[in-house]
Amino acid sequence: MQSKEQLLRPIYIGKRTFIGLKDLVIAFYAQKCPFQCSYCSLPTKSHPAPLPVNQIKQQIDWSFEQYANELSSFQQLSVGNEGSILDRERFPKEAMVYLLEQAQAMSSLKVLSLETRPEYILPATMEEIFHLTHADIVDVTIGFETQDDHLREVILNKSIRRKNFEAKIKLLGEIGVRLTSYVLLKPGPTMTEGEGIKEAILTIEYLAEVCQKFGTDLIIYLNPVYVAKGTPLAKAFSLHQYKPVRIQSVVQVIAETRDLNVPIYTGLWSENNTDGYGDYTVHKDYQPEIRNALKQFNKTQNFDLLQPFAQLELDDRQYQSLPISL
Repeated sequence: MQSKEQLLRPIYIGKRTFIGLKDLVIAFYAQKCPFQCSYCSLPTKSHPAPLPVNQIKQQIDWSFEQYANELSSFQQLSVGNEGSILDRERFPKEAMVYLLEQAQAMSSLKVLSLETRPEYILPATMEEIFHLTHADIVDVTIGFETQDDHLREVILNKSIRRKNFEAKIKLLGEIGVRLTSYVLLKPGPTMTEGEGIKEAILTIEYLAEVCQKFGTDLIIYLNPVYVAKGTPLAKAFSLHQYKPVRIQSVVQVIAETRDLNVPIYTGLWSENNTDGYGDYTVHKDYQPEIRNALKQFNKTQNFDLLQPFAQLELDDRQYQSLPISL
């Protein structure tokens, strides 16, 4: 019998305020994702083989124990496994049922957010989740990343075809499930700052248009790219002397997509996965106060917090950073 010290733990657990809601975030330790996205090193933290369902249940129990005194105050539960929480080979139905049974203790729960790839979003699966959860809103979070097919399929190796993705957005609209989509800011190793900004804006506009067409609620999760150690894309970044995106550009993307009336949450953490030379903090003109303003914007969606930092596009030659060390 396993000792308590040997029990598996989630890859990550923490709390945040996500667009006004107190959110409990859990990334369960599970079998690594079968897809090989070129920029992602997170599967190296996962298990090489399937886990027994009891070991996943133990992680669920441990997670809820950590916040036992706060469970009734959480308004959102966001769960993933650094792959697809709806992939039943990696997170069996029995584990999902158990998770949602335990989540009944979250009496204030408004949103259940499930991180997954689109392949695993099936009508029968979603119907079961609706039946099991008491949350008002069911959300699926998908890493679509960019509307540029070459970037997404060849450079990032996402294996998410546009036609299939749009079919899933249509399904979400039909069954009343919200989409949260990751959008990467400056994901291409040869991109200039201006090109990165433009591509993120085009991606947000594309997502807003498709979701409006199918009546699907949308939230954008905007992630400024960082250089993750040990990934295939990191080598390309080094080869092309890639400069990480500036934090000022995050503000510009938000400013230029405000008229779409789509909530935007910005990822500001490199997941302890960069060597210190691979994110927005390396720039000489990095301003921590902008990061602080973005953190408050994530909670409130109040653009007035960002207005002092909104800037016109500048010449890429002004964006100097330290060398990338890989």
